[in-house]
Amino acid sequence: MTGQIFKGAIYLFTLLSAMLLLLLVGFLLLNSTSFFAEVSLFDFLLNSDWDVSTEPFSFGLFNILVANFAVAFLACIFSFFISLGVTIFICFFASTWLRHVLDWMIRILAGIPSIIYGFFALYTVVKILESGLKMSAGESVLAASLILSVMILPFFTSHLLQSVDLLKQNFKTNSDALGVSTGYFIRKIILRKSIKASISGFILAFSRAAGETMAVMMVIGNTPLFPHLLSKAQTIPSLIALEMGMSEAGSLHYHALIASGFILLVFIFLLNIFIFKFEKNNEYF
Repeated sequence: MTGQIFKGAIYLFTLLSAMLLLLLVGFLLLNSTSFFAEVSLFDFLLNSDWDVSTEPFSFGLFNILVANFAVAFLACIFSFFISLGVTIFICFFASTWLRHVLDWMIRILAGIPSIIYGFFALYTVVKILESGLKMSAGESVLAASLILSVMILPFFTSHLLQSVDLLKQNFKTNSDALGVSTGYFIRKIILRKSIKASISGFILAFSRAAGETMAVMMVIGNTPLFPHLLSKAQTIPSLIALEMGMSEAGSLHYHALIASGFILLVFIFLLNIFIFKFEKNNEYF
């Protein structure tokens, strides 16, 4: 009897989780259809002008969408090399106690609220860019990418640690028996064999970075221009966070913001499908 109750509870919680996802997608889809009845999807995605300051409003997501992916991609590039270095150091060169300390520090980084990262970036990263690169304003794509790379560092590192640890368990004993040096083992086995795991981790980190709001919003400048490394820009999450409060419920502006969120959700959903297929069709080791 107890087993049946437990089994029923598991089924119920699983069903509730699936229903929550369907409700979320349904809410975004239903509230987006009224917008797409007024503005075509083609115009929405390819128009670069977003202006709700004066009527008639213009809703063009192209610059914002490109900026969103540019910031996330740059953050993943920065974070990948740091995470790979940290992972190799922890797995091959750190003592047991140092490994525990570094693991604890990485966990702490993962738990810091994004608003704290935003404050830190606003008063350090932005100021350094202003003084070092002689910029009139340090709020930029580069500033947002740098702080975002730190935020996804724990996520990326933990993913790489799992794959590198497993590789070490599978091959290190045989490697030592053959007299292979640690450096050679890392170059020829670890780096080559962990490529597929790195690709999977990169895409997962990209999905995580693409949805970040507060820290990015504080340092990117929030201007819907085409993104350049040292210029201001705006991402979809920051757009929604800034303008949802001033949009009238049920207005075209309101539905445009929801449609923006729906577009971002679709892209992230497609990325996750790709990850699922990639991991299913490719063995890491």
